[in-house]
Amino acid sequence: MYVETWCFASKKAIFNQVRKANLPQRDQPKMLKGCKTDSLIAALHAKEDKNDPSFWSFKRATQRKGAHALLHYPAMMVPSLQGLIMKCVQESQPDVGTVLDPFVGSGTVLVEAMGHGLDFHGVDINPLAGLACLAKSGPYYIDAFEDKSMDLLVAISSDKKKHTARQFSGRDKWHDPEAIPALEKISHHISNEPAKWARRLFWLALCRVIRTTCKSRKSTYKLHIEEVKENAKTPDVYAEFIKVIEIFQDHIAHEHQSLTAKNLLNRGRYIGTLDMRVGDNQSLLNDSDAATAVYDLVMTSPPYGDNVTTIPYGQFSYLPLQWIDVQDIDERVDLALIANTHSTDSASLGGKLKGASEKADSLGDRYRSASHFLGLLKNQTNGRKRFASFFYDLDKSIDGIAKATKANGIHAWTIANRRICGLEAPMVPMMIEMLEAHGVHTIGDISRGIHFKKMAARNALAATMTSETILLARKDSATQ
Repeated sequence: MYVETWCFASKKAIFNQVRKANLPQRDQPKMLKGCKTDSLIAALHAKEDKNDPSFWSFKRATQRKGAHALLHYPAMMVPSLQGLIMKCVQESQPDVGTVLDPFVGSGTVLVEAMGHGLDFHGVDINPLAGLACLAKSGPYYIDAFEDKSMDLLVAISSDKKKHTARQFSGRDKWHDPEAIPALEKISHHISNEPAKWARRLFWLALCRVIRTTCKSRKSTYKLHIEEVKENAKTPDVYAEFIKVIEIFQDHIAHEHQSLTAKNLLNRGRYIGTLDMRVGDNQSLLNDSDAATAVYDLVMTSPPYGDNVTTIPYGQFSYLPLQWIDVQDIDERVDLALIANTHSTDSASLGGKLKGASEKADSLGDRYRSASHFLGLLKNQTNGRKRFASFFYDLDKSIDGIAKATKANGIHAWTIANRRICGLEAPMVPMMIEMLEAHGVHTIGDISRGIHFKKMAARNALAATMTSETILLARKDSATQ
């Protein structure tokens, strides 16, 4: 059933997005718009620089520091922007205490939640995201980490044994022969570290080394064999690992100093509650939290579109996850997620096309934007399947997320429009409609340009994004 509860600005946004569905994507105005009188919108307006039309693009955002800098992950959110929104939420609603990020990624929202003294719950299908968030959660034992780092490096350098290298699909394709035994030796000694919190940091450091020393191009997060230049030197895995460990020591010390200054650490541990789960948020949220609405703030950024053109989180994570002990992430991690370069992406939103025709019919019946776009894709069978599979999965996720949100709770979704079969998929209007259908009503949005991307301006399939929208919404106070 179609929900006729949109505010005027939401209807206009939907009309404009659908109207431009077959036009090239353009950079959107960098501005904050409110469609309802709301205390959060007022707080955000009070923070923006009215003399700077590009304020919300955060062009001058400072370089990542502290825990934010421990891992370079695909499509990371801007910490200072998300932090400003979080600060405004707290100012407009002082009783906010719990944050949910159901597509947690590298943990930008996690680190900002810690910096604002909030309890946090994160979910992600990608085990590497789980590792990053667990490592960033602490504890922050500065001296102990330096001591353990020294012990680890000494053990590695003094080990003259030849360790049997593990086997996995693509090992010899993506790693130089000299790098394989070095990675095996480092992995072996990390696994001997008795403290899990330290192992997680070491594993994350190794993940960075694997990405920088593998034979894939460094200009993209996808796995593409890099053309070897004449007289190019083979990367020194040991030297790279030492460098990353030193970088980690600096970032951890910075995060410790920042949290200590805010009285948010107790003997190196964060004073709030932090919880990270690896798996499908549809089942994890529906099984645990949906029965009782527990979250005041949902702040997240889901994959922007189908798995043909969206960010390849699984490809990015595949090689690092082959060299670490995934049991240190979560004993319940499904090893099928790391079986090949596409396993994680196939398990993500829209990764399975089974039943796509029925999903398309369901979406078309419920949502006007879906009906319109599916009509544009009438003769594009594969495009219809990709669109329907992704948005059907996203709709199911939103159902659990909305149920787990407290009445009057805030949602902040960072989203953008991908292209399917040359047409711009209506991500923003679809999100507005789906949230409304689940009792979460749009109160405004922020449109901003994307100025720092680790990808080409255009890939082989479609033009890449140049702008994104932060959709702001509030759950109905009468909905439970």
